[in-house]
Amino acid sequence: MEWPPNHTVAYLVDGDEPLLVDAGMYGNRGQEELLAGLEACGYRPADIEHLLVTHTHVDHVGQVRTVLEAGDPTVYAPTRVRKCFDRELGAVATEIERNLAEAGLESEALETAVDRFCEIKGDMRTALPLECVDVWIDAGERVDIAGREFEPIYAPGHHVTHCCYGTTLGEDDVVFAGDMAIEPFRAAAIHSNFDDHVSDGIDAYFDALDRLEAYSFDRVYPGHGPVHERYAEAITDAQTDLEARLKTCVDNLEACTADGDAATAMELDAERVDERPDQVQQLREIVAILATLERRGRVRSSLEDGVRFYEPV
Repeated sequence: MEWPPNHTVAYLVDGDEPLLVDAGMYGNRGQEELLAGLEACGYRPADIEHLLVTHTHVDHVGQVRTVLEAGDPTVYAPTRVRKCFDRELGAVATEIERNLAEAGLESEALETAVDRFCEIKGDMRTALPLECVDVWIDAGERVDIAGREFEPIYAPGHHVTHCCYGTTLGEDDVVFAGDMAIEPFRAAAIHSNFDDHVSDGIDAYFDALDRLEAYSFDRVYPGHGPVHERYAEAITDAQTDLEARLKTCVDNLEACTADGDAATAMELDAERVDERPDQVQQLREIVAILATLERRGRVRSSLEDGVRFYEPV
């Protein structure tokens, strides 16, 4: 990958009917990495009989077409993918523009950001065409794949379509966790990019972590970072980090409004990321954090000419 964490993981579960969990990063380098990884295990893309998707980010579905063009795998994806992809992109673009403007973006920066987020939406739909999905998976309904039973666990927050999959390997209870339960960091709360559900990202993340906390797994196969055996600790670490981000946001808001003027999410984002090039990318989480803080009564906001301003309570 060209951005942190600089790598992404797909997993091959071998057997009579080989299963691939996620399909790596899009682009030529992602294809080369996937082909080399399969070859190192004695496989080719044409050998894959089942392909299971955790969520639709392009670093996880980027090489679905590579596998499809080589063979005829059965493709499994969360049902919520269909709901997201069925939406007309023009309507989504309108939502994105309104929400970015509300966050404090202006003029050229706004237009550039809208174009970028729409491009991301288009890339995901291109990478995982709806017509290629054979089995739609509902969270909580166990599914048999390649003779193995999987339990889908809905885990949004990082992305609204995200599912983790619990199963057994040998005598161990394991989870293919996608971008949850990663060691040693927490994936960002991207949730819905800047669609109208952007403000739900943090609350959805907390709900997902609470749901995952009810499970116990011996080993985690995450979408980034090493395979590990610290499932419970990884969930707790993510919960702790989210709470810390909420506190940091309140502290930044208090500092930013010390002169008596309310602040936009964009102004707070500049405080957080120190004007890094990916500032607008990080803005999604700030907007969601502020929405959660407002629901908790920690901040209040007002909408003025399409721009939302915040101040601490």
